[in-house]
Amino acid sequence: MKRYLTLLMIFTMVLIPAMASAASPKDAPKKLVIAFQSEPDTLDPSKTRMPTVTNPIMQNINERLIHTTTSGQLVPGLASWKESPDGKVIEFTLRKGVKFHSGDLLTSKDVELIQQLERHVEAGCIDRMAQLDRFEVINDYQFRYVFKKPDVRFLISRYPDIVSKSYYDRVGEDEFVKHPVGTGPYKFVDYKPGQYIDFEAFEEYWGGPPSVKQARVIFMKEDTTRVSMLKAGEADIIMSCPFNVVKELESAGFKTVKVPTNPVCSIQFHTGNPKAPWADKRVRLAMALAIDGESIVKNLFHNIPGRYATVAPWEVGYDPDLKPYPYDPNKAKQLLAEAGYAKGFDMPFYYMVGRVAGMKETIEASALYLNAIGIRAKVEGIEAPLMLEKVRNAKKDPNALLVAMSPVGPSHYPDATIPLVIQFISASSMSVYSNAEFDVLVDQSLATLDDKQRGELLKKALRIMYDDVAYIPIWHNISVFATKKNIEYTPTLKQSDPLMLIKEVKIRE
Repeated sequence: MKRYLTLLMIFTMVLIPAMASAASPKDAPKKLVIAFQSEPDTLDPSKTRMPTVTNPIMQNINERLIHTTTSGQLVPGLASWKESPDGKVIEFTLRKGVKFHSGDLLTSKDVELIQQLERHVEAGCIDRMAQLDRFEVINDYQFRYVFKKPDVRFLISRYPDIVSKSYYDRVGEDEFVKHPVGTGPYKFVDYKPGQYIDFEAFEEYWGGPPSVKQARVIFMKEDTTRVSMLKAGEADIIMSCPFNVVKELESAGFKTVKVPTNPVCSIQFHTGNPKAPWADKRVRLAMALAIDGESIVKNLFHNIPGRYATVAPWEVGYDPDLKPYPYDPNKAKQLLAEAGYAKGFDMPFYYMVGRVAGMKETIEASALYLNAIGIRAKVEGIEAPLMLEKVRNAKKDPNALLVAMSPVGPSHYPDATIPLVIQFISASSMSVYSNAEFDVLVDQSLATLDDKQRGELLKKALRIMYDDVAYIPIWHNISVFATKKNIEYTPTLKQSDPLMLIKEVKIRE
């Protein structure tokens, strides 16, 4: 018995450390931690009212028919395509053998589901389908879109996100939304509202298994907290890094990646209320001349954001003759007096909280500039969903008083037509601006496939906006990703949103 106990003790002493070693955390897969400045309003891309917040994260799970290289070139994704010469017919051929995370195979029926579901609320997707005449299934792997007239945005924006019909039919609406499945390189694992969402590599991904096996996206809207998380080693990557700490982080050994993306940090006016002072173009121009945007970019943001009159030099529709509104407070005061507001006026001044770093500082500086010419601006921050709702309500209310520092403007998108249709044409539910001549030019540009010809139409449309002071661009966003020194991240260019595609991350040991 004594010999037995001795052997048992020796066996235990050997086995327990071995078991502990086998379960050691150092052998567990490395979980990449990303701090994101916002939280998706839904996990379902067809339900979102905030695609600029939802898409950057959820495109790890969901994919589209067309992909883009990291340099921004359109390439076959889930399908290849061919377009008729007049742009009215686009025929797709799906990849064979592509699996959803649910195990179901991708077929034409899954794409057809997107056309049939009366559950879409995502304004961009609905709008891009507005000219669709019919959707035709040819066979399990081929289908075509037939349009009433061509719309350049359909291919450029790569819509829609593809979901599984088999999974939807099997689990129903509620589970479909709560537990999303796609064909992307990462599977949904867990979601804690207000805290985080977890992803896991999809080993059967048609493009090959990604190198990062686990990732967590933490929702943290406070800029300083995201920076502190990076410094403390609690995050590997932070998105929307504040401009004023970029040099400090770089000096401390952290890496940064800078990418032109939306938004344009702009002042947006509801011009439909004739009783509002800013219904007068002279007042809008006075506000534009009163704000020193160049100084804001230089002194608050270390010259990181861009500044253009309309779109950037590399974008279709760029007009080198248009320059940002100059800083001229004396002229601004003169214009106010001519408009009958020599003593100024009181004005509500809203801004969207949590959308992008720097908006709060920009509106506070702008309010000081406006106060200097007699416009007493009362600054109020509103969460993104409520801000979007406020704009929609103002559209319906001819007596609304709305001036806001908003993420609107035609630049830093795959094509300027995309934001112009959503944010500025008269028919849009998100537009608080109206100009019939502008509407016609934008409509013509949508049906013009040739970039050079479309560029000339867009120049004319953008000139109208500029002369009419339809909005005041203060600066054009540069999204800054800050990472630990052992992280390599290749961003995707020419996208409206700063996509955080985990498959483009490499972790060096």
